[in-house]
Amino acid sequence: MDAVAEQDTAADDAAKKHDANVEEIPIGSGPPSPTGSGKVEEGDVGSENATGVGTTTGEEQLLEQFSDASDTGWDTDLEIEEEKAEYDATGGKEYLRVCESLGIIPTSYFLRRLQAQESTISMSHHGVGPKGAKAIAIALTNNTTTTQLDLSDNGLGTDGGVAIVSMLKENCYITHVDLSDNDMGPPVAIAIAQMISSNNTLMHLALRGNGFNDAAAEPMSELIKSSFRVTFLDLSHNQFGDEAGLILGPALADSEVLKYLDLSWNHIREKGAVTIAAGLKNNQTLKTVKLSSNGFGNPGAQAIAEALKVNSTLEELDISNNRITQEGAVAIAKVLATNESLKILRIGKNPIQALPPKKPDDPKQPNGIQVFLDNLQASHSSAVQCLDLEGVTVTLEVGKALGEMRETHPHLAVSHGGTGGYKELKPQLEPLEKLVRYAQENKVRLIDLFRLFDKEKTGVLPEVEFRNALKHISAPLMEYERQKLVKRFKTEPEPDPAAEPAAEEKPEEKLEKKGKAKGKEKGKEK
Repeated sequence: MDAVAEQDTAADDAAKKHDANVEEIPIGSGPPSPTGSGKVEEGDVGSENATGVGTTTGEEQLLEQFSDASDTGWDTDLEIEEEKAEYDATGGKEYLRVCESLGIIPTSYFLRRLQAQESTISMSHHGVGPKGAKAIAIALTNNTTTTQLDLSDNGLGTDGGVAIVSMLKENCYITHVDLSDNDMGPPVAIAIAQMISSNNTLMHLALRGNGFNDAAAEPMSELIKSSFRVTFLDLSHNQFGDEAGLILGPALADSEVLKYLDLSWNHIREKGAVTIAAGLKNNQTLKTVKLSSNGFGNPGAQAIAEALKVNSTLEELDISNNRITQEGAVAIAKVLATNESLKILRIGKNPIQALPPKKPDDPKQPNGIQVFLDNLQASHSSAVQCLDLEGVTVTLEVGKALGEMRETHPHLAVSHGGTGGYKELKPQLEPLEKLVRYAQENKVRLIDLFRLFDKEKTGVLPEVEFRNALKHISAPLMEYERQKLVKRFKTEPEPDPAAEPAAEEKPEEKLEKKGKAKGKEKGKEK
């Protein structure tokens, strides 16, 4: 019994000791300390002292264990990202990849500017071509540093143009694009009209010299009407005709943001010009309009004058080289006295100077240049600072008036093609009057001028001698005037009344003569 009691007592002591050890290890704590006891020893992780004050919980210790393990043997997401290729925001690497796939040589100039993250890439005359344009377009699709792109005169064609325009659908950083002189054709005009509906950053668009004809007028009109950002549009040196003018004119009236428009060097004639002028009449945003070298004529000029009566925003207008005569020039000149916004007017290379009267008695035609000066000088509200009359010569009187205006209007600059023009016609003398006046001035009789040429002293000169006499005397006679004198003094020989009249040929004799003449001609041909 004593042995059994001792065993029970030992078992109780062991149980108490075990319970004591369990109480010393908090629930959820980590593994035992290296000393073998369950107590937290001084210097253990998460401990501040040997008494267990400030000890960490079991969850925190587990996190620390996992953290240590990840630092030694686990691959974290961060390490995996570091192993991946760095993202190229410039598009340079993508450009090289596309060039290799297309089998073309990369343009080092373009690549250097991409890598330097320059905002302006100017690549005019680089011979990019359609494939090169595709590579550039792909490289710039996600580029965020380039804001101005110049690819003028690079032979892009339709395919290259469409590629660049497609890029502009995605790129929202480029604001200035120049695709001039690339012969892209109307399909690219259609692509541009579709692109502009999704692009909200493009402001400057140059499309000069791309073969845009009347078929491209409709998409360009949509661009003018629907764009809320494009303020600069260059459509010069294309093939727009009157039909295009009829379409583009109403679009100008609906434009809300366009400030600069260039339609010079197209084929817009009178009908299209009148419609475009009507659009300008109702436009409230355009500041500069260039319409030179089209063929507006006087009807177009008169329509422009009507537009200037209403338009109050236009500051620069170029209608030079448009077959405008003094009639159209006078219509525009009269409007300048009341228009308060136009500062620069270019109307040179037009025959606007007054034409000389055909006859001395004909009334003088109004001088377009003089009317310009008169209205500008009399106006107190005109804003004109520059009047460009390039290639137009002015008379001495107009040149003198210009000199006087420089003193009274120092802010006004007028350029012209120099002083010259026609001289007023003086009454022209008849050849005989010239001859008589010449004789009077030299104090000789008229008959004495020709006496030296009358070798036979008959008082009559043959026609040949009379011609020679007119050439040798110093009278101021032109050749046509000498001819008139010869014709005037030429006398037909009077018929001799004693001579017998020539007998009339019989019909048979006439036929015989004709037959002989034909025979001679055939003999000559043989």
